This record gives sequence, C-alpha cells and structure tokens, in this order.
Amino acid sequence: MSPVGKLRKKPLLLGLVLVALGRAGSASDAAAGALPKDPCALLNPAEIQALAPSATIGSGVADSSMAPIGTGCTFRWGPKTPEWGESSLTFAVIDASKGWPGMSPELLKQGLRTKVKMGAPHASLVSGLGDVAVFTFEERSSNATVEAYFQARSVHLSVTLHAGDSLSSKGKLAALLKGAAARL
Repeated sequence: MSPVGKLRKKPLLLGLVLVALGRAGSASDAAAGALPKDPCALLNPAEIQALAPSATIGSGVADSSMAPIGTGCTFRWGPKTPEWGESSLTFAVIDASKGWPGMSPELLKQGLRTKVKMGAPHASLVSGLGDVAVFTFEERSSNATVEAYFQARSVHLSVTLHAGDSLSSKGKLAALLKGAAARL
C-alpha cells in the first residue's frame, strides 16, 4: 500500500476534508515540516504515566508506515480488558506540506475548528497549544484525541489515548502534546 493510502487509514481531520471539498487552497510559504528521526523520543514513559498511574509503561514502538508524509510512535500497557482491550497512547507527526499539499495554513486551521463547529460529541477547542488545537472523543472506540496545527513548523501533531477512562484525559493529553511539540 502506498504511504498516502496508509495515511488515509489514520483518523485525521474529518473537518478539514469536509471544508476542503468545495474550496481550493494556495500553497503555503512555510518551510516543510521537519519529521523527527525518532518520534518516540518526543514523549517518555514517565510523562505518559500520568494517564495510568498504576500501570507499567515501557518504551514506545516507532511507526514509519506514514513516511514520507509523517511518522508516529505507540506506547502500550495492560491489562487487556473485555471493554476496550489493551490501553495505548499513539503519537503522530505529519508534515503538513506533504500531507495536505497546496492547502493554505488558514484552511488547515479552519478544518480543525470545523470538528468543534460540527457539534461532534465532546469536541472542544484546546487553548495554548499550536495555532489551533482540538479535543475529540470517539465513544465507540474509547479514543480521546488532542491534535494541533503548528503553522510556523508546518506540522500537525496528534496524540490519541485508547483506554476505558480516556474521556477524562483532555488536560493530560494536551500537556503531553505540548511537551512533545517543545522537543520537536
């Protein structure tokens, strides 16, 4: 499967797709987003421990399946449960100039804001993170996501928690993403 095909399988920017259907964007003058060589180095198990204080969280496993558009890392911990399986935290970095070529920064930001405007359950803006950041929660999969666009770096960052109590983790996820962005 092509890198673009693999990227499409990742849960990304539904709002952006809806906004972009009827609009054309201009190419961004921003430099291409720099992808980290080791995305797992942007987060560490001690920081993730705040999400699961009694769990043992090991090293992350890098995921290069989105290359050259993006890269990611997944941290997993147990125990597995019948309700949601194994808990995990997935971190992704996408070079916006490659992931959405020709899209203007304003259109990318608008796409994120649209997720909240569409009234998705539990969707909200997250302040103090990137140029625009949102929190979303998928009840059927128990996935909570904070994603942000950083125009100056031309990158889209996201962190998704898959766990039974993920809905209550908005602040912790935002703090993790903010820390990872500072190391980028």
